[in-house]
Amino acid sequence: MKHRNMIRFFFMAIPIATLSACTHGPSTPQGEIPLDKSRAFEHVITVEEARSLRQGYLAGRKELQAKLGGNYLDSAFNIPEGETFNRHAIAAILNAKGADGLRIYFGKDQKGQVRLVLLPVDKEGKDILTTLVAREKAANVPGVSSAKAGSMDQAMESGQRCPPLCKSAL
Repeated sequence: MKHRNMIRFFFMAIPIATLSACTHGPSTPQGEIPLDKSRAFEHVITVEEARSLRQGYLAGRKELQAKLGGNYLDSAFNIPEGETFNRHAIAAILNAKGADGLRIYFGKDQKGQVRLVLLPVDKEGKDILTTLVAREKAANVPGVSSAKAGSMDQAMESGQRCPPLCKSAL
């Protein structure tokens, strides 16, 4: 009897152990986006290098403003020090089908402010034009035809400009 129970236990334990060992990729701590550390490391710089780059940018902007005279640079371009995007905006870009990275373009809004525009790119570095975040479907109203939208392709923008919204450590 004991032998038969051991055999049953053994045959039930193997599938359970096998299924519990199955994972869908590398395990990551909860809340973290999976990443390939070797590919990420290609872009890593020290905080000192980051500070140096930022200070070089700020100094160059100040020098250009002095050479242009007046307030042209601020009035014509209103260039921020940076912009902040939440993790959901970045995740939507990286979750786009075929996305291997993101590209950041500079844009200029109606107020003359330089803005950052983010798009997913594929492995060849081509922009991916797609719907990044689908809107909830509108309710069907009898007798009213649904609106036809032009392109559903999207990009990310509307980051929080720095300044005024920044708590920079650089």
